[in-house]
Amino acid sequence: MTGVTGVASCWARKLTILGLAAAVAATGAACGGGPNTVEIVEDPVLETAFEKVLADGESRTLGEVAEAAGISGWDRMYYFRVPLLMSEVNRSIGTESTLWENLPTAGADGVIISLSGNSVVRAVLDHAPSLDLHGYATADSAVTAAPGGARGTIAVEAKGR
Repeated sequence: MTGVTGVASCWARKLTILGLAAAVAATGAACGGGPNTVEIVEDPVLETAFEKVLADGESRTLGEVAEAAGISGWDRMYYFRVPLLMSEVNRSIGTESTLWENLPTAGADGVIISLSGNSVVRAVLDHAPSLDLHGYATADSAVTAAPGGARGTIAVEAKGR
């Protein structure tokens, strides 16, 4: 009888574990534990704030540029050149389960993503001027005009990878 009791006990444990896993999954989905979706949007106000740096030729901090565009509550900003892959973005910024809506394959120079911790505050298409940033920037990163090329670029000081 030990064998039958052992098998029944094993199945009881498995059913309990499966029941708990289903309850956790249902709770996670109901509480936002499922995949996070972020929409990448147009933001002409942010582009204008960067264009002002290029037009004036005066350096600013990224915090000043973001404030001028009405973006607050972020601690770092990333820039990705187009074309890019969703997996590349998620791996680089630590948002493994995020789904990115309107991820450009063409028609934009890049994507600007502002984060607070691991939460996306804002994701914006970048058209012109193009940003030059490798890694991430913070509010105190210098933003300077790099007028070379037809449309010019904006250099943003990186603070880390």
